[in-house]
Amino acid sequence: MINWGAVIIGFFAAIVLGGLFGVIIPGWGALLGMLLAGMLVGYMVGGDAGNGAANGAVAGAFGAIVLSILFLIFGTILLGIIGFAAATITSVFLLIGSIGVVIVMGVGGAIGSLIKDGPAVV
Repeated sequence: MINWGAVIIGFFAAIVLGGLFGVIIPGWGALLGMLLAGMLVGYMVGGDAGNGAANGAVAGAFGAIVLSILFLIFGTILLGIIGFAAATITSVFLLIGSIGVVIVMGVGGAIGSLIKDGPAVV
């Protein structure tokens, strides 16, 4: 089950940590920040690795969709039709790139859940 509080916190953490680590470690820093944000989401929801991965992936997808919409709105407001065209192209690339973000945050969520509850013993 999706824990929306953890997803929203993970969304903001991905923006902050992704930006912060992206500046500190160019290239891989943003992915490291998103992995840590996914781990935070997984740790918050607990449960098994699948639950953490699902919540982390939803946080990543939510972030990509929200950022895409914001690009479209502000690009159109600031630059009119040219801004809309540029924002549309950027949004398409962002949504395609979100597949990687969803995977990274899903893996982070699974790791975070395992850190909190440990591996399941059968």
